[in-house]
Amino acid sequence: MSIVKQILDSQASGASLSASVNQSTFGDLPVLVIKHKTCSAAVSLQGAHLLFWQPSTETTPVIWLSQKANFKKEVAIRGGVPVCWPWFGKLGDPMHGFARLVEWQLDSCKEDNKGVDLTLSLTNNQKTERFFTKPFHAWLTIHVGQTCEVTLSCQGDFEATSALHTYLGINNIHDVIVKGLGDSYQERLPVENKPAVQGQLTVNQEVDRIYTNADSVITIADGKRTIKLTNVNASDVVTWNPWIDKAKAMADFADEEYQSMVCVESCRINKPLKLAVTKKSAYGFKIEVI
Repeated sequence: MSIVKQILDSQASGASLSASVNQSTFGDLPVLVIKHKTCSAAVSLQGAHLLFWQPSTETTPVIWLSQKANFKKEVAIRGGVPVCWPWFGKLGDPMHGFARLVEWQLDSCKEDNKGVDLTLSLTNNQKTERFFTKPFHAWLTIHVGQTCEVTLSCQGDFEATSALHTYLGINNIHDVIVKGLGDSYQERLPVENKPAVQGQLTVNQEVDRIYTNADSVITIADGKRTIKLTNVNASDVVTWNPWIDKAKAMADFADEEYQSMVCVESCRINKPLKLAVTKKSAYGFKIEVI
């Protein structure tokens, strides 16, 4: 049974939050399970982590979750949309920040005919102060329906780098063409896979790259469907696929799963979010199948 079906079939652990949303426990973590007429989806309270999203018009998830993802406290979940904040990569410890490792609070859950809207929040507390001592407030808003929209907003007195580390479900990595990335990027691997066409990405080896001047609209076509990613106030787009050897080396990633996913991530890396105490800084994305 697929991990997505296991989550959707998990038993509710309390009162329903709305007609289409129930809270359950999956592994060691509280999870919000969404079964709406427009889509199915799930969100882990740890990390405010959108685990997967599948509009009702699609036969496979558009936002992808690894079959081997861990659902353990303070362990990163492989797939979905991890919230990397308040730093990206190895700019601090733990890698990609602490926001994805601690539990967020559900502030609101609303739904209508168009889908489900969630707001989750995180404020500095005893668990976050082990990683970061500055005061902050962060909010993640999620809309899932026929489209998926995610926005991260934050307040504080510091600069933050961030990525909404989106894993997209695709038919076959060998057929994928990503367009709209622009021609300037920072290569993060020792062996570069130079694009045959500037501004486009095809994948035939490991990819780990930060595009610094991407279009606001990016398309990911795999021969079966085309995913449209619209960025809002993002400064960078990261693309990532582990390819064969790294996939085999990761315990939370099945050996062949590199063929069914590609990360195209909305980020604030080269232009960090400049936070203020009294004003929210925000960025995010919208995903739809066209």
